Amino acid sequence: MSMPRFELDLQPVADGDVWTAFDVHYLVDLPAVAAGETLLSIPEVVVSIPATPYRTEDLAVSDDAGPLVLTEAEPTSDSSGVYRHWVADRTTEGRVEVAFRAPVRPHDELTPVGPLFDLRAEELGLFGAGLNFLVLPGEVSTPDGPVFDFSLRWLLDEGVQAVSSYGTGDRSWSGPLQSVAFCYYAAGTPHRTPEGSADFGIHSYNDTPFDLDEIGEYVARLHTEFTRFFEDEGSSYHVLIRKNLGQGTGGSAFPGSFAFAFSAVGETETDQLRSLLAHEMAHNWPTLNDHHSTISWYTEGTAEYYSHVLPHRTGILSTPALAAQLTDRFQQYDTNALRGLDNDAASAAYWADPRAQRIPYGRGLRYLIATDGRIRQATDGEKTLDDVVLDILRAQRAGEQVGAAGWVERVAVFTGADAQRDFDAMAAGTPIPLPDVPFEGMRAVPATAAEYDLGFDVASFRSDGRRVQGLRPDSAAARAGVRDGDALVDLALPYHASRYSDRPLSLHIVRAGEPLVFDYLPAGDQVATVRWEALS
Repeated sequence: MSMPRFELDLQPVADGDVWTAFDVHYLVDLPAVAAGETLLSIPEVVVSIPATPYRTEDLAVSDDAGPLVLTEAEPTSDSSGVYRHWVADRTTEGRVEVAFRAPVRPHDELTPVGPLFDLRAEELGLFGAGLNFLVLPGEVSTPDGPVFDFSLRWLLDEGVQAVSSYGTGDRSWSGPLQSVAFCYYAAGTPHRTPEGSADFGIHSYNDTPFDLDEIGEYVARLHTEFTRFFEDEGSSYHVLIRKNLGQGTGGSAFPGSFAFAFSAVGETETDQLRSLLAHEMAHNWPTLNDHHSTISWYTEGTAEYYSHVLPHRTGILSTPALAAQLTDRFQQYDTNALRGLDNDAASAAYWADPRAQRIPYGRGLRYLIATDGRIRQATDGEKTLDDVVLDILRAQRAGEQVGAAGWVERVAVFTGADAQRDFDAMAAGTPIPLPDVPFEGMRAVPATAAEYDLGFDVASFRSDGRRVQGLRPDSAAARAGVRDGDALVDLALPYHASRYSDRPLSLHIVRAGEPLVFDYLPAGDQVATVRWEALS
């Protein structure tokens, strides 16, 4: 029995040298949709990023019986965002045809840092995520639903290149509607490395402040090692690079692809970029089939774990370098004032407080290293964390749904009742002791570090007027001269400067119309952490 078809055409639009839009056209096989039922939908906002604000008259829709008249229905919302819906004036008949122009989102140096979903024009092209600009059939927010045979056709002028999460040029695949929504689409004349590969590439839509060829060689080597370890050789992977006009970098991953944004006004450190790209590439494999708050420790923790461990095992990363990176990651987590939140509370605060966003990374990494040690102890070194992660991946490829309970069951095969005890402690935010066994040629040594203390409420960055609130009189910020009511200038601070208590912080503010800069060390009380050392 054949699957319903979804034929998508995309055409990049430019006004002279300026990229302005995608023209979107698709034909889709749908069962009859009754008048008044949701025919089309698109997110209005997804994790703080606004989608393309279409008017009803922007959408041209018809079926086998002719044109359909649309009316916008009441929006709905769930934990991930707000959704707009359109209904038709009659029941649909046969194939539905939809066409519209998706304009790029205007942005400037004051546009806040966030997930790289919005459709933006760059110097050498444009790209964005489907969920941001594609008006799609039905309830796109629902992961269940029919599986379609998708075809993507690019309508390009001479010299223009196109790439999506599925590879360069025209593509076809099978999947639910979410597979066309959670996908990057890009076109233009980007800098690309390496040349000629349809399955792997780095595509930069601007001139970069770093060596693109050097980064491309590094990521290509990583991709070879990652696909070998995760038993997925031959899979494609593409990195898209854009520029943030203001301060702050960022990145967002979809299957088979990653988008990275560098800052036009700040430096991009090559080592940090390498680490970021390795982390995001690892996201293509380990996951659990469960609610976000239940599995974020796993998705982010395994990405942290393997983005460090696999480069080390293959000689890309030295043992002293790995020790320095793990020391940094552990101290970031241990000095985070929200480290005691349980997983549900950390998930609830994820988009409201940047400190909560870092919890799954450090917590998952610590717990996975501890679990690896317990498995090694219980099996005299014959089994490791790898055996559990790969077993889950193989089961999922065979069609099994594996959630948090399936994870615990598999670990318990080796460690018994300790598996549930450690999992419950991790989920509750209780520190997990590290077993006294070597890890990747290193050992963990007890240490202390200062808890990160901004000196005032982090919510100040999201307040009306972005003004300092809740300044603590005994804080380093207050001693440096910061006052309640000072207007905050730095948009990137809450995302990038709130991780290191041992690095001086430059706080840019405006007071009574005068720009001021206050330098201080955002250090609070000493807390327990570990330092990783290479074994001699």
